[in-house]
Amino acid sequence: MQGKRLIISIDGGGIRGVIPLVILREIQLMLNKNLNEYHPQWWGTSTGSVIGAGLNVQEDPLFIHRIQKILDLYEFRSDTALNPNGTEHPARAFNKLIDYNFGDLQLANYSMLNLVACSTDTLKPYVFNSLQTVLLREAVKASCAVPTIFPTVKIGDREFVDGFVVAKNPAMLAVEGLELDENLVVLSLGCGILRVEDDIEKQVVQTHELMSRLSVKKGFHYFRFDPVLQFAQDDMQNANPTNIFNLKKDAMTYLFENHHLVRDFVKSLD
Repeated sequence: MQGKRLIISIDGGGIRGVIPLVILREIQLMLNKNLNEYHPQWWGTSTGSVIGAGLNVQEDPLFIHRIQKILDLYEFRSDTALNPNGTEHPARAFNKLIDYNFGDLQLANYSMLNLVACSTDTLKPYVFNSLQTVLLREAVKASCAVPTIFPTVKIGDREFVDGFVVAKNPAMLAVEGLELDENLVVLSLGCGILRVEDDIEKQVVQTHELMSRLSVKKGFHYFRFDPVLQFAQDDMQNANPTNIFNLKKDAMTYLFENHHLVRDFVKSLD
């Protein structure tokens, strides 16, 4: 019998990546074994790339420790930590953080990772994965290069910006070309439903709706967990302690109200 195949897709959303991390932590607490033992394919855009890469490079056998270590990076990423001298250099601070944590690791060594950026020449999604010879840190930076905040990232002869421009929710990219059947489980994690719906947020919703219809048609398991922001701010750069606390509060409120859905996801892996 063919075993279950798991895809975990994480949206872009800056500091709001706290939300999918809290949800992953709850899921891990409900599982009978470490999440990585299901050999998930990780798909991430922007902050989702940071999370996916961070979870894959760690060697701690307890997956919940891996989740907590990344959550700690987000939680203690205060304005002071980013700009210790009170100056505004978010790109410099972010690049130092990525360089420190990923060093000279090659993406080719992480076959489960798929990091989504946007190619500036085509304005279409570009997926960095183990088929390419590229430093992991450079692929992460490309996926996170928010226009007007971070400069474009040049890799080879191409330039890239943040993947959220074209695929903030990378779930549809994750299932392209796959066999879609009852053995496939897709977990899509959002970074919070914003108060104002712009074109990018409409694209996120459209992707979710397409995935929902496709899962019914093809018979695979699809779960989308994405809390409405009630307490936290929409701003993806608001890293002050109060907002991070409120991001965790939004995530935990959602988990409390939708505990049955999380339980259904856990059951789908059996």
